[in-house]
Amino acid sequence: MELRQLHYFLAVARHESFTRAAEHVHISQPSLSIQISALEDELGTRLLDRLGRKVVVTQAGELFRQHAERALRELDQAAQVVQELHGATRGRLIVGSLSTVNSYLVPPLVSRFKQRFPGIHLYIHAQPSMEIVSGLLRNHLDIGICLLPLTHPQLTTVPLFEERLCLVAPASSGIHQRRLRMQELAALPLILMPADYCLRRMIEGECAKAGILPQVALEMSSPEGILQAVSEGAGMTILPELYVRLRLPGTDLQIIDIYDPTPRHPVGLAYLKNKHQNLAAKEFATLCQITMKDLFSESRRKTTDKGRSRPTG
Repeated sequence: MELRQLHYFLAVARHESFTRAAEHVHISQPSLSIQISALEDELGTRLLDRLGRKVVVTQAGELFRQHAERALRELDQAAQVVQELHGATRGRLIVGSLSTVNSYLVPPLVSRFKQRFPGIHLYIHAQPSMEIVSGLLRNHLDIGICLLPLTHPQLTTVPLFEERLCLVAPASSGIHQRRLRMQELAALPLILMPADYCLRRMIEGECAKAGILPQVALEMSSPEGILQAVSEGAGMTILPELYVRLRLPGTDLQIIDIYDPTPRHPVGLAYLKNKHQNLAAKEFATLCQITMKDLFSESRRKTTDKGRSRPTG
C-alpha cells in the first residue's frame, strides 16, 4: 500500500467523481483508476461503487476512509513537529474563513503573517461556516474562522470578536434616522446573499424573531458587488458593520443601526482538539486577535473623523 493511494482514494471519496478527483490530484483519470483498483485488490474488497457518473463509498470504503484520514493526519502532524525544529521556516497552513470576515480581516492579516513566516505557504478559503467545520473534522483545514458557538466534541474554539450587522442604504434613500427597529425593515427592498449563506440565514433568523419576512429584491454572493448595487440605487442591504465602515469613506452610502433586536453573532477560531498546532498556526491565531483589535480601532477613528468633517448647519 502506497501513501499516494490513500490520497487518491480520499480525493475520489470527497469529490464522488474520478474525473474531478483526477483533476484535483493532477494525474490522468485512467492512472487514477488503476491506482484505486490496485488498492482494492490489495485490501481484497471494493471501496467504491461506480454508479454511472457518480461514485459512492461502500461500507468497507467508509471504514477505510476514517483510518486513512487519521493516518494522513498523523503524518501531517509529524511533519509539522519536525518543521518546528527549523523555526517554522517551511510548511503550509490551510485556513477556512467566513466570506464576510475574509473580506476585511484576511488582507491585513496575511500581510502580517507573511512578514513573520515568508516560507510558509498560506492557503485561505472563503467558505460557509458549515463547510469550515466539515473541513476541520476531515483534516482538510488547520484552522477555521467561523461562527460560534460550536459544540462538536472534537473541536476546540477560541472567541475572537462579535460581528454586528447594520443596514446600508444610499444617502438619497430618504431615511434620515440613524437607527431603525428590525420590524421597519419589512417594507425595505433588500439585496442579500443567497439563501445557503450563513449570513443570510442569520438575517432571516433575526427577522423571524421580530415577526417579519425580509423583502429580498436581489441576491448576490459578493459583498463588494452588493455595496455597488446599493450605491446605484438597486436596494438596501444588511452587512457586517466593520466591513462597511472600513469602505464607507468616499462613497454615497449611509449606515443605519438596527435594534430590537440588534443582529449580531460571535466569531472565533476553531481547530481539532488533538491536532498539533505548530508555531505558524499559533502565531496565526495571535495575529488574528491583534489584527481585529487594530481594525476596530481604525473603524472608530474613521467614524470620528467623518463626524468632525461633517458640515454643521
